[in-house]
Amino acid sequence: MRSPMSMKSLAILRGICFSGFLGLAPAPVRADIEPVRPPLFLDFEKDEPNVKLFHGVRRVQGRFGGALEFTTALQYAEVESSRALDGIQSMTVGGWFFPRRSGEQYFFFRGMPEIGPLGERFFRPATNWVNFVLGTDQRGFLLGTINGNGSMPFAHVTVNEVAFDAWNQLAVAKDARGFQKFYLNGTLVHTDDRAVTGSKIWLFRDTAAGEPVRLAMPLGGLIGETWIYPRELSAEEINRDFLTKRHRYNPALPGEPVWLREMNAHRMAGLWNTPPNADTWPKERQRILDGAMKILSPFPKEKVPLDPKIISEEDCGTYLRRKISLQVQSDDRMPAYLLVPQRRTGRVPAVICFYGTTSGAGKDTTVGLSGRAPGAPPQRNHAFAIDMVEAGFVAFAADYLRDGERVKPGRRPYDTTDFYEQFPDWSIHGKDIWDTSRAIDYLQTLHFIDPEKIGMTGHSYGGHSTIFTAALEPRIKVAVANGPVSDFLHHGMH
Repeated sequence: MRSPMSMKSLAILRGICFSGFLGLAPAPVRADIEPVRPPLFLDFEKDEPNVKLFHGVRRVQGRFGGALEFTTALQYAEVESSRALDGIQSMTVGGWFFPRRSGEQYFFFRGMPEIGPLGERFFRPATNWVNFVLGTDQRGFLLGTINGNGSMPFAHVTVNEVAFDAWNQLAVAKDARGFQKFYLNGTLVHTDDRAVTGSKIWLFRDTAAGEPVRLAMPLGGLIGETWIYPRELSAEEINRDFLTKRHRYNPALPGEPVWLREMNAHRMAGLWNTPPNADTWPKERQRILDGAMKILSPFPKEKVPLDPKIISEEDCGTYLRRKISLQVQSDDRMPAYLLVPQRRTGRVPAVICFYGTTSGAGKDTTVGLSGRAPGAPPQRNHAFAIDMVEAGFVAFAADYLRDGERVKPGRRPYDTTDFYEQFPDWSIHGKDIWDTSRAIDYLQTLHFIDPEKIGMTGHSYGGHSTIFTAALEPRIKVAVANGPVSDFLHHGMH
């Protein structure tokens, strides 16, 4: 699997360990990834004298050769760094790991994620030393971050499970553009190169002593080897390492990318007095709705005329972007964009698109006219109304109260003061549901829309509103909530 080289070169290749990282003389090691001088390469098939073991970590031998064994949550190993990563452009960390149980744990790291007051898992870049983490989250999903996770302050979590009671080759690479790639058993299983938040570059500054590099298996397990490279390893190099060593670290099944997975399911004991069926469900459904309405509070009893107005229309090539305004309550109009595909046959479905929290840009983010702040450059993924219309749907993207054109002069986005002064017994989420319901009233009047095929999708705050609107508005036939508050447990963990 290696590229051709002379016997002398091969001998040199096998003679490198972690001399660049610690300033030590070379020592024999299985180096199956080039280049030949990684800042850190620890192979526990042999003794690594500069690795300090704490609280009973021990070296063991098996079919896999040698490894460090961890049997309690307090055990760890560490090796000092020597500021070898300053000024690099990209980096890769990885190794071979055998977790004995699944759950939140960090295997290979420099600096620890911190837990915020709401359960958030923060992992911000350090100012003058390079940090990284490689492990799993509470579900056993592959977790990792090198020198900052784009513009997000959290550690990056994939939806790829790391098997327990089995060896796994795990690696995270950060490229020169600031994007991260995640590898599981020789396979690229996830990357953030299409994420809006993934493009921020944090310079590699490694001028201070910082934290030592640590290894641990808090839930028990083995570590066979670990490595740090001051560049992005290619997918071919990582796969070659896996193929070369899979017979040593047995079993180690090939990785497989996972694109979508159910995250949480909480089966609560005693949730139903009687298991729901076709006969009991109507009564149970009404009980649930009554509970929701105690929080959302009653909706207006009367609907005012919609009085729709077309403000402007622009030809965007494959679709028309029509700016409209609807009257949703007395003295309250909702501005919106209606994106209509140019090529359509008969009546087509419509999708209501509810944006995530912005800084006042509102609907402009959803149709690709702005980023989250007014006037900011548009961001990919946020303009999902365009995705909808290019897929053949009519897309409806509105400003909801307190955002976009519905921020009152002198008020900040999402300030609810004026709303609750006018409606002290209502709720702002109930108001959002009401306005979406009025939008459906309007969509069902349009001759090019199938009135029985209306869906809704939203991101973040819009995902939250999608969940509740779909529960209360039976005319929404399909709902997709992206990144909402989910099951309301551990905000920031989803």
